[in-house]
This record gives sequence, structure tokens and C-alpha cells, in this order.
Amino acid sequence: MAAIYTGGSASVLYGYEAAATFGTASTAITNIFGMNQKVTSLSLNTGQMPLNKLGQVEVSKFAYGQQQGSVNIGFVWDSEKSDKIFKALFGAPSSASNVDTYPASSTKPFGASSGGVAVSPSSPLSITTQIHQIIANGSNTLLDRTLKGCVVQSLGLSTSIGEVLNATVDMAFAREDTTSVEASSGFVAQTAAGKDQATTPYTFAHGVLKTSTGGDAIAEIAEVQDVDITMATNAELLWGLGDHHAKSVFRKIFDVTGRFRTSLKNGDMIQAVIDQARVAGTEGMNAADVSLELKFEDVGIGKSLTIELGGVSITDHSTSGIEPAEPIFEEVNLKAKSVRIVSDHTA
Repeated sequence: MAAIYTGGSASVLYGYEAAATFGTASTAITNIFGMNQKVTSLSLNTGQMPLNKLGQVEVSKFAYGQQQGSVNIGFVWDSEKSDKIFKALFGAPSSASNVDTYPASSTKPFGASSGGVAVSPSSPLSITTQIHQIIANGSNTLLDRTLKGCVVQSLGLSTSIGEVLNATVDMAFAREDTTSVEASSGFVAQTAAGKDQATTPYTFAHGVLKTSTGGDAIAEIAEVQDVDITMATNAELLWGLGDHHAKSVFRKIFDVTGRFRTSLKNGDMIQAVIDQARVAGTEGMNAADVSLELKFEDVGIGKSLTIELGGVSITDHSTSGIEPAEPIFEEVNLKAKSVRIVSDHTA
């Protein structure tokens, strides 16, 4: 029986491409997205165009136009390794004493009603993603898929009771190169190294969600059941005459959305939604400079990940069913004007 490729002998690595050479393979494909990596979808569209001619009902020929691919990768957020993916959304960070801030030079602190600088994402980088699959059949036959010109369209983070901090990244890519050869021992070792980089995950128990309005005292939102945040570049590939493959990428409005569910203790969130609708001619809740902070911190290893959302506006509010002797939960969906990421891996 012929051997087949399985996830048990596969790995995923990526590296950043030079800013001036979009779609040219990175020379340092050594990063992992995180722990428990999964390629949940991978597709390549050839831009096929069927051509017909008079006098027959069958397709006469096929022409091929612009190629483009898409890939979705799910993973568990690694406290040491995963934050490198932020460069694909925000560009290079500002760094000091092993603390990286995205976007670079963004200094507006959580809970501040004035002062500081909120910086928009600029110069995010494309990446090359390699998916290595090896058949352990004695010959170590390698299927190597290299996805060039990958642009992150969205990055989502989520967690719930009893779970780790999960992440998903959606990317479009410009072209794919595939090889199937007998892998050298060195290449097999490189693939194995891609599996062994992981360090420590964040979990639900490491998290805390806080809110602040107009510089007022910061308050924790207690008994959060689950939370997720999505940052979307809404990036699209850009083609030029004379090439099947995209030549560059452009990014649209940076979109930040979130959601959390917590036990219902008072009517504050409901009132906030009502107030937003009542205040005509203003931004309602945003006029008070509402911000949220989602932070994961592992004190034992001295690492933390902080996501600060500014200019938060609630898009909708809902409550769970009201039943005898059962707790009532409220769910809040929101949008934010700005985001600031602080990754501290001092230890």
C-alpha cells in the first residue's frame, strides 16, 4: 500500500518578505504561527476562463487569467513566538527592553482621556508561508508547498472557559510553488525544528477584560464567559498588465471588532446602547472616549499580551433566555476606532 501524507509528519513555517520585493520568497522562513498549528483551508484559483465557439455545445478551450490563493491557519497563541505575526498587520514594532508595541510609536495608554499618540497601522509586510509534508516511507519523500506574497486579511483571537487563547489568520497569496522530492536529512531536521519552537500558551485563566470611560477609573468586567477580537486589514491583491500573478497589495480601512459574554448584574451595557441611539448629532458613547483592554498575563513566566481598543462603540446587545433558577448572560458586540498591542516577553 502506498504511503500518504498526513498531518503527523507536517509543519508550517513562515518568514517576512522584503518590502521592496512583494511575492519574492523570504530568505528566512523560520517562524511558527503558534502551537497546535492547523491549515484549516488552502485553495488556489487558476482564473480559468472557458471559451466557446459557434457550431458546438462543448467548451472549445480554456484560457487562464489571474491566479490567486487563500489560506486559513488556526493555532494556539504562543506567549513567546506568536506575536511576530503582528508585523503583517502593523509593520515593525517599536521595541524597548523586550516589550514590543504595535503600531510603532503608538503611546496612547489605556484609560487616558487625553494625551498620547494613537498611530494608524502603516507598512505591514507580506510573508512567505511554507507547508512541509513528509512521507516517512524510508525515502522521506517531501511535498513542499511555498505560498508567496501572503497578505494577512484578518487575525482573530478568542477564548472561553476551560480553553486556551486560540487564533486564526486568514491570508490571500499571490502565487504558489510546489516541489516533491526526496528530502535531505537537513531539510527533515528543519521541518522537525518547526514543530519544536513552541513555548507556553496563554489560557482563559490568564485573561482579564477591563473598561474605562473618559479617563475615569478602570473597571474590570467580571465573570466574562468568553471573548473574541478580530483585526482586519481588508487587504486585496493588486495585478498589473502582463502577469498572471499579483504585483502588490493594497489595504482598505483597518477594521476592529469584538464580542464578549458576561453574567448580567445591572443595566449599564443596555443603557449604553440606548444612550448611543438617543444622542442625536454626536457619537454618543464614543464622545466619552470609551476604551477596552483585554490582557493575558502569565506571572510565572513573566510574559503578557495586552490588546487595547480605543473609541469603542457597541453595535448590539443581547441577553440569553430567562429561565427559572438559571443565570442570565448578556452578549455585547462592538467596534473600535483604534487598537494598540503591547507584547511583553521580558523573561
